[in-house]
Amino acid sequence: MSETKSSEPSAVDVQMVEKTQGSSPSGSELARELHPDPEERTTAKAWLCIGFLTLSFGGPFWATPTTAAISAQLLGLFGQSELSAWVIPCITTAATVTILLFGANSDLFGRRAFLLTACLFGAVGYIICAVAKSTNMLIAGLCLNGVASGMSGIALIAVPELIANKYRHIGIVIADLVVYIFIVIGPIVARFTLLHDDDRWRYLYWAGFIMQALALVGLFIFYHPPKHPRGIPWMEALKGMDWIGGVLFSIGAVLILVGIVYTSYLPANDIKVIVCFVVGFATIIAFGLWEQFSNVRFPLCPRDIFASNKGREFAVPFCLSFVVVGYFYGVAVIYPTMLNAFYVNENTSVSEELLLTLPSSLPLVFGAFLLTAFGRKVGHWKWSMTVSVVSLVIWGSLLALITPHNKAMMISFVAMAQLSYGWAAYLAVTYTQLGVPQEMLGISGGLAGTARYAGGAVASACYSTAIANGFASKTAELVPKAALEAGLPEASLEAVVAAAGGGARALAGIPGVTPAVIEAVVDASKWASANGLRNAALVSMAFGLTGVVLCLFLEDIEPKMTPKIEIFLENDILAEKNKYH
Repeated sequence: MSETKSSEPSAVDVQMVEKTQGSSPSGSELARELHPDPEERTTAKAWLCIGFLTLSFGGPFWATPTTAAISAQLLGLFGQSELSAWVIPCITTAATVTILLFGANSDLFGRRAFLLTACLFGAVGYIICAVAKSTNMLIAGLCLNGVASGMSGIALIAVPELIANKYRHIGIVIADLVVYIFIVIGPIVARFTLLHDDDRWRYLYWAGFIMQALALVGLFIFYHPPKHPRGIPWMEALKGMDWIGGVLFSIGAVLILVGIVYTSYLPANDIKVIVCFVVGFATIIAFGLWEQFSNVRFPLCPRDIFASNKGREFAVPFCLSFVVVGYFYGVAVIYPTMLNAFYVNENTSVSEELLLTLPSSLPLVFGAFLLTAFGRKVGHWKWSMTVSVVSLVIWGSLLALITPHNKAMMISFVAMAQLSYGWAAYLAVTYTQLGVPQEMLGISGGLAGTARYAGGAVASACYSTAIANGFASKTAELVPKAALEAGLPEASLEAVVAAAGGGARALAGIPGVTPAVIEAVVDASKWASANGLRNAALVSMAFGLTGVVLCLFLEDIEPKMTPKIEIFLENDILAEKNKYH
């Protein structure tokens, strides 16, 4: 049986509103919130804006699946493949910082200005990528794209607040609609651009520029939400901003995320890794202490929202978002590695290679569709969340059964895990948004976005390390034995072990290597890869089991899913219904 909660506003809710606005809501305001006008509706203009908001959120994301799919080839064209470790992390690092800074402050200065700026940054970033002549130039453009991705994350809260609260989960899915499309088609389109020996890959980024330009024009013309979401004048908000907290968080987050990237190709005891982690974590601790004990008027991480209802309203969903995304990145790292190790080689046709990308993308979209279509019919939100996380854990953990020869089984497990994630991820975001007062929705979105990006970065590092260590240990055990039994001269053993991960081509030029040796070593390397992938799947269980425990502490959000619409456009017929303008 799902939990129930009084429909009356809690004392914590009133105190939080008092703290942010200076006085408690009047009786008439509370009545309007609890018993909304049945005539409230999402107008045609609001739906048009939702379309542009969705495009503004998906536009910067286009660079991620497309660039990730062809990053090795692109860097090969530029002759700077040594920078490959930075191609995608430069996007996620910039997004991690900007989503918190601008998401939280959109409660003070409005959503519109930040979203327009995001479109502008994204457009410039795409231009730089499209004309890039070097890896450094490409990464510079992607960094701007990352800034745009973080700032445009505001759309993930701007869309749901324009529709009724009872459809909040649907609004979040709608905000990600363009992202779904790009997840599916992005890698396919990117790979097709490299089928010809020319610069057609540059059209990927020109397409991104066109999307950002369209979103910029559309939002500029039609999207006019309240300028003061918390009812605070801009100059007053400027004086009370959490400047010190913003600086501390930016420095700490960047250093930690840079340190994580360094660990992918430097030893853990390298001075760069140590300095980044030590200074980064010290700065983040200082940020936490500042947020806890300072008297800044508008903190980035208000204590009250984390303490509300003993943490069940926001703190638990916040941590759950981190964990669920961490589990998703397990599949995101394991499946491509699996493809390259077992299912794709120089003899694989382009069509088959592209089809193999779909099991990790289409089911995710289908899971989100199921939440949209059946979320309210299923109800029992807490247990719905719990079941989806348990399902995610089961299917993701079953990837530990991997061998080089059970392709159909592994693809099925990946598909089921992604389907479960499609439901769990968007319901977790729904929880975080409904866990704070409307006046703090931007803070909720900023924190949840940071949890997702940071969770992804931490999880990716954990999984990549587990795969690499598992492969290395098993390679040292299996490859020498297999090579010697196949007739390899002992003098060539060291060279063969070093080249084992490169496949048949890397082995062919080594003295004493015969077709029989190549076959034996390649097979041994596949089993070593399976061991690394098994380690990653087992590591993912730690994320998953933590998520299941967190689900047990969630509250039921059904009482909050009312017919009320929180925000109306100021240039629309229902503008007078806005509490602040």
